[in-house]
Amino acid sequence: MRPIGIRAFRDNATKYLAGHEALEIQRHGHTVGFFIPYREADGRPPLALLATLLDRAIDDSDLAQDELIALLAAARSAR
Repeated sequence: MRPIGIRAFRDNATKYLAGHEALEIQRHGHTVGFFIPYREADGRPPLALLATLLDRAIDDSDLAQDELIALLAAARSAR
């Protein structure tokens, strides 16, 4: 995953959205979000990358396991 500044992402969004590269979007050196293409260049969904990002988010959060499970369940039922 390549880090990119938020301004560069905004200015070149069309190019990045058409690409197959996962991006870590940063503002002043701090991660503000991720862009993960729906499909990799070979056509597969990037599930391994999503699992890595989820693991990182869990480690960085202050949520207890039961709170995280409740949030995921609520998000899933809202679909």
